[in-house]
Amino acid sequence: MKTMNLTSKIICSFLSCLSLSLLTLSAASAQDAAEPGRYRPQGREFARDIGREYGEALYEVRTYDPEPNVAEFAGATIFYPLTLSFAAPSGAVVLVPGYTATQENYDWWGPALASLGIVVMIIDTNDPRDTFQPRKAAHIAAVEFLKSENNNSDSPISGKIDTSKLAIIGHSLGGGAALAAAEELGSEIKAVIPLMPYCCELGQSFDGDYSGLTVPTLIIASSEDTVAPPATHARLLYDSIADSTSKAYLEFAAGTHNLPTNGGTDLASQARFTFAWLKLQMDGNPAFAASFTGTLSDELDAKITRLDSNQ
Repeated sequence: MKTMNLTSKIICSFLSCLSLSLLTLSAASAQDAAEPGRYRPQGREFARDIGREYGEALYEVRTYDPEPNVAEFAGATIFYPLTLSFAAPSGAVVLVPGYTATQENYDWWGPALASLGIVVMIIDTNDPRDTFQPRKAAHIAAVEFLKSENNNSDSPISGKIDTSKLAIIGHSLGGGAALAAAEELGSEIKAVIPLMPYCCELGQSFDGDYSGLTVPTLIIASSEDTVAPPATHARLLYDSIADSTSKAYLEFAAGTHNLPTNGGTDLASQARFTFAWLKLQMDGNPAFAASFTGTLSDELDAKITRLDSNQ
């Protein structure tokens, strides 16, 4: 009888867990498909509550599908706030999906952040099964593409992005790749937010470090994540980042690996902490630091098992 080597066992274990996770994701996507268009009302509702909490203006949101025509990713949807012609340019983020997922699985993020004045571009990888390195390359190329769209006179976001206020977000394998991309991008971006990050190439263990990463980092994880357990992924990655880099670690008590997708649980809290981190890093507004250092409300305290920050 042949025996599997350790790497094969790890890969099979990962794919088995991920397959179960994706069954839930697919069911959620089918349910979401009943909602009209790409503008998910739930994202707008979350933004309204966040705006009230932080005293932020709420904007109408528009979407458009650019034609990237780049080698590193296949397509994108851009969600942007409808602002007055003389308004200051907005910050912007790129979101890269997790393994086997597509941009449609994350539609709620667009209106949630764009309603609060942040441009959001969610991309499709060339192949949903693209691995770590292609997703890293997609992050980097997407940042450059947003800059080019800002200079494209035919684009509805022409001149509307402050290219000194860019950030990247990634889920799962896209989240792990976001850290690697951020290390390379350096001062070109203001923040990186890995969501339930899978550390490395499929089946590999994390044996490096991010001591050279200087981009402010917020990592969001779940204690119940069986695809990328925090102890060997999110928390391990966080601890490898030097204390000289602004960083925060948020771990929910409940939620599967698909926590950040349309069908995930407690999307409102994820949006709240993500927005606060983006505003803290993009605008340097110290008022938002309290979201990571202050006392949590009783409601949030019941949902979050760990919140660490060096702010």
